[in-house]
Amino acid sequence: MLAIPWYFTGIIKSEGLFGKIFFVVTAISLLWGVYAGTLIDRYNRKHLFLWMNSAGFTMLAGVTLWGFTHGQLGWLPVAMAFGTTVFIYNIHFPNLYAFAQEITPRADYGRVTSLLEIQGQLTFATAGAFAAILLKGVNHHINIFSFEMAVPFAFRAWKIYEIFAIDATTYLIAFAIIYRIKSLPLTNKVVDTSPLRERMKTGFSFLRKHQIIFLFGVSSLLVFLTIIVCGLYVNPMYVSNYLHQNGDVYAFSDMAFSLGALLAGIVTNRLFSNKSSVRGVIILSVLAGIMYSVMAGNKVLLIFFVAQFIIGICNAAVRIQRVTYLFHHIPNRIIGRTNSIFFMLNVLMRLCLIGLFGLPFFHNGENIVYAMPVMAAICLLGAILLMVNYSKLMKAPVAE
Repeated sequence: MLAIPWYFTGIIKSEGLFGKIFFVVTAISLLWGVYAGTLIDRYNRKHLFLWMNSAGFTMLAGVTLWGFTHGQLGWLPVAMAFGTTVFIYNIHFPNLYAFAQEITPRADYGRVTSLLEIQGQLTFATAGAFAAILLKGVNHHINIFSFEMAVPFAFRAWKIYEIFAIDATTYLIAFAIIYRIKSLPLTNKVVDTSPLRERMKTGFSFLRKHQIIFLFGVSSLLVFLTIIVCGLYVNPMYVSNYLHQNGDVYAFSDMAFSLGALLAGIVTNRLFSNKSSVRGVIILSVLAGIMYSVMAGNKVLLIFFVAQFIIGICNAAVRIQRVTYLFHHIPNRIIGRTNSIFFMLNVLMRLCLIGLFGLPFFHNGENIVYAMPVMAAICLLGAILLMVNYSKLMKAPVAE
């Protein structure tokens, strides 16, 4: 997912085409995300993990085989791999948190969400480092966070289908690990076998009854909204068109982001208790907005990496605080459906941003930099909404 945006932006120079692909995939995932939430609440969550890893392997293995057979990949197979991975993301992460809530004692919610973040971001940071090397290749020198380092080896940049081959293998490894997991649910899961429409109404009814939880769920997702649009669409153009750098800088920026998120996973629960989740989200949303503002007027690579590092801290810490708060206030039996509603609204906002940044104005010269003040404003809006409703959020009813 680092290679694909750079393939369109830095290799075949088709930012506009990728914008259209991203828009279509996001629009389709709007419907898929709603349905995915009902699957999470109805079916065995471990089995869902196994099915999604099987689907990911099948798609990427097929695209990889096509690439090796023909010696190249056109944009359509790459777009198919991108779409499949996005759809897997849309069920993987909600399913992961629902599964974690299902098997975790209430007193350990904060610790477990932090551990999930640490594990996930360590994986992302490692992937970022490998992507930086594979996307550009190495000729006895490598630029790490704007510092040039000599290395005793050299190799060419990898083709995108060669990177896909590694990705396909990781799905098999994940399947083998998850298959062996044994767990004991701590709650009695009441399976809702009613029609899809009725199951969705249950999630809407809960949030309509608890509107303050709905406000928190939407407002606390605004930082994540900017992360998705920036990471997959804006940042590749920002690096290529504004900073005038190569794919290794883009990949290392993601690594800096992930290292920041890794640090957040370690320290967040030490800095913010369960009772200060809302305050933590407010502070971190403001800090993320400041970092986007810094990126709007900066061309120094080191500052860019530092900003990405801090935004990574903000995103992961907000996610930990957000998930912990929702675990405490939403029953496990409907967590999938309520999360799918938050996801649906987030996707609608994502479509608006993709449509905005897909305009030709942002693809001309260095104009992509004007996307950064928009990101800053979105983060600050989330913080303001939470500040205005702070007292109500602190009095929200706890889930049974």
